[in-house]
Amino acid sequence: MDKLHPAHYATISLAVVTVLLLVLLFLLKKKTTLLSQQLVQLTTMLEITRKRLARLQEKHDKIVAFQNSLKTAELTTMLQKPRLNAQSTASGHTLSGKYSRIKSLAEKGLSVDEIAAILGVSTHEARQLVNLSKLAQ
Repeated sequence: MDKLHPAHYATISLAVVTVLLLVLLFLLKKKTTLLSQQLVQLTTMLEITRKRLARLQEKHDKIVAFQNSLKTAELTTMLQKPRLNAQSTASGHTLSGKYSRIKSLAEKGLSVDEIAAILGVSTHEARQLVNLSKLAQ
């Protein structure tokens, strides 16, 4: 077997190193592509999760607002009961008598605002009472 010239060893070594570098480069490129695909998938999943979280937060906020509104209504009702009972007792009117009085005031041409002032209630409540008095008769 013939001996190779030292320059050939260098050329062969350089070729082997080049091939190894090309294989390594190919493997890195493949790994980079896989990581890029995973990043796209994770980004998409993150965006979907953010949207779901925003919807859940919106639902939660609506529920909390409703609960607060309900608590306010319950508190208002509890605070108004003694006043309404006192008014009913002080005036000596029965419930149907109260509606008769309201209907009488309305028939006399008093406005809802005037009826509210006489009864000491809000305009909205007076309007409802006038409507109920019409139904009660």
